[in-house]
Amino acid sequence: MVFSSPYFIFNIALAGIFSSLAIADDDFSSIEVFTDSRTTVRNNHSSATVYKVDRIDRLQHALSEGLPSDPETAKQAALQRFQSMDTQISSELENAAKGLVQAMQYGINRYPAIVFDGHVVVYGVTDVQAATRIYEQWQEEDKGQ
Repeated sequence: MVFSSPYFIFNIALAGIFSSLAIADDDFSSIEVFTDSRTTVRNNHSSATVYKVDRIDRLQHALSEGLPSDPETAKQAALQRFQSMDTQISSELENAAKGLVQAMQYGINRYPAIVFDGHVVVYGVTDVQAATRIYEQWQEEDKGQ
């Protein structure tokens, strides 16, 4: 997915509400996976952080589903739905918001993407082990030059 949907700006605004800016570690232990709710991450490293960046958009659609046509009534109904969120949904939203902020900081414009050390991105791979091999191969080639 490319980050160009009409909801992207709204999602970024929500990201500011749900998270603070994060700074990437310089250690190799920093592995971040950017994906969506429908994609399975395989061979996930135990210290990897997985961001499901589409969760805010999915919640927005769920909050607006079946709302009344009257704008004021719809606003009140959406607010009630938002206030009745459970802690799991709240933590999922926080995860998505942090992921969107990190994606912007890294310049990631599509997913899936796996980021190593806060500066090396492997796109299109959802297997952390395979992405790690690609990253390590790139490091070896970079050392040889």
